[in-house]
Amino acid sequence: MRYVEVALRPTRGYFHPFDELLQAEPGVREEAIHQMNLLDDGTAVILSEYSGSHERVEEVLDAHYDHAIAYQTSEVGNNTLMYAHIEPSDLVRSLLRIPREHGVVIDWPMTFGEGGALHVTVVGEDEGIRKLMPAIPDDVRFEVTRTGDYQRDTERLFAQLTDRQQEILRTAVGLGYYEEPRQVTYEDIAAELDCTATTVGEHLRKAESTVLREITP
Repeated sequence: MRYVEVALRPTRGYFHPFDELLQAEPGVREEAIHQMNLLDDGTAVILSEYSGSHERVEEVLDAHYDHAIAYQTSEVGNNTLMYAHIEPSDLVRSLLRIPREHGVVIDWPMTFGEGGALHVTVVGEDEGIRKLMPAIPDDVRFEVTRTGDYQRDTERLFAQLTDRQQEILRTAVGLGYYEEPRQVTYEDIAAELDCTATTVGEHLRKAESTVLREITP
């Protein structure tokens, strides 16, 4: 079972006119799409997440979300979740048909990165993955950012570390370096691995940086 992660960027700069409005709204940002399904009548249902004050999100939705047949929002921590029944744009509709037509599944959520790029992970057999790229509409630029054998999120994140970082991180966790209170020092980990404390510190900091960048919204 394989996966491919792609960054999608519409050539016109947005997937739907509402996305264009959000780009001009400094107080609201679309963070993720947690689920989106195309219905038999051509409409879609979507569960999406926005950052910014809940009040401002509500104001923007009330003023501009005219393609929604119905929607509701909930405040979750500092963000807002929205469930909506919508009229998708032709571009969105064509993208939603791809998994069903090529026998692949989306590993939710889709997340928005810098410049409005939508990061999507798709899982399936080799043949389905190979047919996926030609099926992406011409008016969407895409970049393959990662691919390989599919693993759970934590395993994929751990696989981004070098072999040495993995070894040192495993040892640090096993010896109790991340316990509260801390059970060992860099020197203790170094003695276990027959290396220097400086080496331990350098590799742990790099591993921590990789992990924290991935999990921080």
